[in-house]
Amino acid sequence: MKAIEIYNHLKEKGTWVNWNRTCDEFLFGDPEAEVKSVAIGWMATIPNLKKALELDCNLFITHEPLYVAQPNEFGVYTSHGHMLELDDPWVQKGKWMEENNFVVFRCHDVWDDFPEIGIHGAWATWLGLNNMIYSEKFYEVHDLGEIKLEKLVSNIAKRLKNLNQNVVHYIGNPDQIVHKIAIGTGAITNYRQMHRMGADVLLVTDDGTRLWESGQWSEDSGIPLIIVNHATAEEPGVRMLAAYLKEQFPDISIYPIKRGCLYNSMVI
Repeated sequence: MKAIEIYNHLKEKGTWVNWNRTCDEFLFGDPEAEVKSVAIGWMATIPNLKKALELDCNLFITHEPLYVAQPNEFGVYTSHGHMLELDDPWVQKGKWMEENNFVVFRCHDVWDDFPEIGIHGAWATWLGLNNMIYSEKFYEVHDLGEIKLEKLVSNIAKRLKNLNQNVVHYIGNPDQIVHKIAIGTGAITNYRQMHRMGADVLLVTDDGTRLWESGQWSEDSGIPLIIVNHATAEEPGVRMLAAYLKEQFPDISIYPIKRGCLYNSMVI
C-alpha cells in the first residue's frame, strides 16, 4: 500500500474540507512511497518519530505541523522571519527524516470535524459528556444538570490522568452551581463565543485563550473557566483516528503514539 492511499481515503470522506485550501497535506517525503507500518500522533516531534522508527513505521500521520519553519528558494529555513542555523533542531529534524526515509502527512482539518469520532466528538466522549444540546464548528455545549464547579473540575481531572495531565486549572468560585458546559479544542477556544452558546462554565485550552484577558472576563462576569493543555484536549481524537484507520486498512500495522499533555506538573 502507498501512503497516498490513506490520504485519498480521508479526502473522499472529508467532503466538508476545502481541499484546495487546507493544511491537510504531505509535509515530508514521497506520497507514492510503499508503507511498511503507520504511526499516528498529535505531533511529529523527534521523540515521537523515533518511537515510530522503533515500530518499523515509515509513515507518520500528525495532527499538528512538523515545525513552524519553511525553507526559502535557497533551501534555507526561516521561522517567523528568523533564519535558522544549520544546527537548529528543526533543520536537523528534516535531515533525520530524510536519512530514515520518513513520510509525514498532516491530518487536521478533516479530522477536526469528522462526525462523532473526530477531535471534538472524541473529546466529549473522553470527558463523559453525552448530553449535547447545541453545537457549532469547533464547539459543543452539554447539559450537566446541576453540579458544583469544584466537583465538575474534580471529575474532569480524574479523566485526564490517562492523558498525562495531572493538574487542571480553573477560575471561579468552587461552590458555584453550574448547569451547561461549553467545550472546545485546539487553539480556538473563544470564551465570548462559547458563552454566547448558552454555557455557564467554559472548558478552554491553554493555547486557545489569553488568560490576562479571558481570566479577567471570567472574574468580572462570574462565568468559570477550566483550562487544560491543547494536546490533552486533542489526544482522544488522535487515538480515535488510529482506531478508525485500523478498521479501514486492516492489512497494515497502525500504531498510536500516545503522548497527551506536553508538560509535567509539580505540586509543592
